[in-house]
Amino acid sequence: MVRYTLRQCAYFRAVAEHGGIAQAARALNISQPSVAQALDKLEAVLGLVLFERHHAKGVTLTLQGRLFLDHVLALDLKARQVEREAEALAAERAGEIRLGIFHTLAPFYAPSLIRSFSGEAPDIKIHPQEMSLSELAGALHDGTLDLALTYDRGADLAGLDTLTLASLRPQAVLAADHKRARQKTVRLKDLAREPYVLFDAPGSRQYFEELLAENGIDPPIAYRSGSLETVRSAVSNGFGFTLLVMRPPSPMTYDGREVAVIDIKENVRRLGIVLAAREKALHGPILRRFADHARNRFKAAFAPLRQ
Repeated sequence: MVRYTLRQCAYFRAVAEHGGIAQAARALNISQPSVAQALDKLEAVLGLVLFERHHAKGVTLTLQGRLFLDHVLALDLKARQVEREAEALAAERAGEIRLGIFHTLAPFYAPSLIRSFSGEAPDIKIHPQEMSLSELAGALHDGTLDLALTYDRGADLAGLDTLTLASLRPQAVLAADHKRARQKTVRLKDLAREPYVLFDAPGSRQYFEELLAENGIDPPIAYRSGSLETVRSAVSNGFGFTLLVMRPPSPMTYDGREVAVIDIKENVRRLGIVLAAREKALHGPILRRFADHARNRFKAAFAPLRQ
């Protein structure tokens, strides 16, 4: 337990800088006895002799006093820093955000979003965690996450506030040598009898199964994987077609083959990317600042697609 106070240290510093108790008292606008008592208590709790007292000639620092003054100066700088940071926290200019990210979205958006926000708000620290859709919703409800970057389907978001960042239209993915690979669009009906490569990730699987059912097709499943890149590789190797909403910028797969991404002719249901939070949490300055930044980043990223 610290037995001395910042006030005692401040009085000690004033006496050292002004060369006497009377001079320090005038500078601090307090009584001489108050300064003298503070020094006596400081020396007593520290077990140090900080000054040599000279009758009618003020005081001079002892060796212990000179060394202790260095510590007091450093302590004062630290105390001022703590005060500034506390003021920033009180004004919600500084703090932290526990951000959950759906693992499929993470490689496409998380690093660039966190980096750009950190450049804009360096005093707000982001702590990212990749999770499944259901884990994200649960963590928001129980308070272990502040925000989640996730899809608007596949998990129970009831009772949470959401901000839509993007609306993605699923596309068909075919092997580069597929007979329809050079088409600009393809009808799902035309793929109904072909084998299907299922993206078997929680939440994503349900969405794509519902999408196929809504369009009246039930293709045989030839391959399934919870990895986006494994699904693309299976397609490129001729196992069948797939449906995806996330599109890597390169048609190349990890094994050096290629896929073709084709727009679907039917009016298929979109999948939204949202920023989710507990009710009214987005009203707070820190989370609102991140939400506004994310909305602007996604708006800029998807603007070319709207043209």
